[in-house]
Amino acid sequence: MKINKNTVGFILAGILLLLYLKFPLPASAEINTAIGYMDRPISSSSLYGTQEIYGWFLDESEVAKIEVLVDGAVAGQAVYGDARPDVQKFYPQFKNGNAGFHYSLDTTKFTDGKHTVTIKETGKNGHVTTLPASTIMIENSLGFLDKPASGSTMSGTQNVYGWFLDAGKVAKIEVLVDDTVVGQAFYGDDRPDVRKFYPQFKNGKAGFHFSLDTTKFTDGKHTVTIKETSSNGHVTTLPARNITIENALGFMDRPASGSSINGTQNVYGWFLDQSGVGNIEVLVDGIVVGQAVYGFKRPDVQKFYPQFKNGKSGYQYALDTTKFTDGRHTVAIRETGKNGRVTTLPASTINIDNALGFLDKPSSGSLINGTQNVYGWFLDQSGVAKIEILVDGAVVGHADYGDARPDVQRFYPQFKNGKSGYHYALDTTKFSDGQHTITIREMGRNGQVTTLSDRTVTIQNALGFLDSPKPGTSIRGKQKVYGWILDNHGVEKVEVLVDNVVVGQAFYGDTRSDVQRFYPQFHNGKAGFHYELDTTKFPDGQHTITVRETSKNGHVTILPASTVTFNQSSKTVFLDPGHGGSDPGATAGGYKEADLNLSVAKKVQAILLNRGYTVYMARTANTYLSLLDRSKMANDLKTDIYVSIHTNSTAGGETSVNGIESYYYKYFPEYPSKINEDMHDDPDRILRSVTLTNLIQENLLDYTGANDRGTAGDTFSVLRESAMPATLTEIGFINNSSERKKLITDSYQNLLARAIADGIDQYFKIY
Repeated sequence: MKINKNTVGFILAGILLLLYLKFPLPASAEINTAIGYMDRPISSSSLYGTQEIYGWFLDESEVAKIEVLVDGAVAGQAVYGDARPDVQKFYPQFKNGNAGFHYSLDTTKFTDGKHTVTIKETGKNGHVTTLPASTIMIENSLGFLDKPASGSTMSGTQNVYGWFLDAGKVAKIEVLVDDTVVGQAFYGDDRPDVRKFYPQFKNGKAGFHFSLDTTKFTDGKHTVTIKETSSNGHVTTLPARNITIENALGFMDRPASGSSINGTQNVYGWFLDQSGVGNIEVLVDGIVVGQAVYGFKRPDVQKFYPQFKNGKSGYQYALDTTKFTDGRHTVAIRETGKNGRVTTLPASTINIDNALGFLDKPSSGSLINGTQNVYGWFLDQSGVAKIEILVDGAVVGHADYGDARPDVQRFYPQFKNGKSGYHYALDTTKFSDGQHTITIREMGRNGQVTTLSDRTVTIQNALGFLDSPKPGTSIRGKQKVYGWILDNHGVEKVEVLVDNVVVGQAFYGDTRSDVQRFYPQFHNGKAGFHYELDTTKFPDGQHTITVRETSKNGHVTILPASTVTFNQSSKTVFLDPGHGGSDPGATAGGYKEADLNLSVAKKVQAILLNRGYTVYMARTANTYLSLLDRSKMANDLKTDIYVSIHTNSTAGGETSVNGIESYYYKYFPEYPSKINEDMHDDPDRILRSVTLTNLIQENLLDYTGANDRGTAGDTFSVLRESAMPATLTEIGFINNSSERKKLITDSYQNLLARAIADGIDQYFKIY
């Protein structure tokens, strides 16, 4: 059955009346026997112009007056006595067929924006009844600036246009640049698109336009704003648009910022100026080094900027980089227009490299151990004299130079050097484990020194990893601490620390073929360690678990600590995302029930873990698991409760059904228990299951506002075969398109997950 707002109002009012009839108050007590409902406006609606406020009211003492309040202040008195046969049919005991009221609200008397509308009724017995307020939005004036778009670039004369609608009629529309009025727009352009979208305003000529001469303003960033004044004096200002005015513009094509150049470099690009180009200067590091030749054909620029009517906007200049030191420099273009205005393009930061090179290996951030081959290449116009290798800024040796590098010769043919490679064998065992820098320093035959950027590497002749317990987990009882350690010098001992205090020594020598496969250079297939940690010896709460290895050469390596929670009294929850794998469950709109169930279950898991629960999942991926296996898993784990999450669907093509329903176990003789004979019909288990089901269902409805399809008993396998209190919830209908749109969103799933988690919290406060 489809339930509308009127029906909801009838039901709520009817419940109050039935309670009164069944449990009458003493004669001396007063009771409000007045009920009513505001049909329009509904909350969140938008109003403009004159709007009809209407609804109904019934009062055993008869209605004396009905007042309409806007933002808590009385706006007027409604007319009472409209025929409402629907109300009379639902409440025949009042014997009133003319229970309707109406009031014409002139919204133009109020500012645009959010307001509240409230109905206050006074009975002839003097009793006042106030209906819940509706929050509405008043919009008597609205508009839009179509052009210019925010972030756009403008030059010459530009058409500024858009549209405006005003219930009180438009008196004038002003155009402002940088918050200063520059003129008044013409209003009355045909805008059938606006009329089609806002037919209620009955205005097909809502457009405005204004010719903006950008040459009256400096080049650069500006704001364009539209301000409309209504015939009633109300002013509406549209959000400002940020634009850039460019009556002189250009670009430096080469060299590109960040590029490396050497020898003689052609600097070129283009420039356009409404007043004409006077001259173009080239600057290096802010100093003029020459004047570019202007007037080269640039059909690409003419095509893109036809308004400038200039097909010869190109410029070029031959820059001799040998006149400058190697390193970073800036190249800038400065144009002077025939009107004397100077425009400077953004500088390009370039690197002059008449000597250049690269360190191929090791790469920055890499992990190295043993003997490491350090290699790369170097080119120098004056010739390479020597290449030094530095570790942490200190020279450790000289590289051999002259390795064949045809790839470098192909990329830099101007250097005419096919043997630019160098190499050096670095013994990492001579350095402590940890971060180090490797630097290449070259000296040219002209005496100039070029140093490549440092490479930060990590030397690890000893390395390892703590596999378990993982950070953020909650553990209790005896916990296996395990992982692996590799050390070129051999492992002397592996200690386990809790909160930085040694609690024992781990066994070292477990087979770890996965580690050997990943680090074959260590030649160690038994790099694993393990230790049994008794968490009951420590107080509940957060603790850090650390593993410390001592090498046979005395070097100590400490693995990153794992912060976990010891929680001996942790409640355990088994979450069962229904279906999965070869069983997708219900499908609709391209979505599978199994995926929705798993997504919500993972969100519940995250919330519960954060609250200190121990959480087990029937599945954590799209895998298949039989119904009996799910219950058996929970029974073996002896969890405190079992929560199964499903998404509903209807058979026969019916798609209007919606809402949330939940189930607890009910015994059916024709479905005997297979693995839970002792507990399936246990009264305490069933009572707790009902409590758990009701708490989760109530939260789901409160948090989402979904339709309540109620709770009920049934003999679903997971409810029957689980030895602990168990519930199954259907969070919505996947084949109802409206409900599916919500179910697939992250925000709605978060609501569902929080409702389920809070229901579990409430349950454990009872039991």
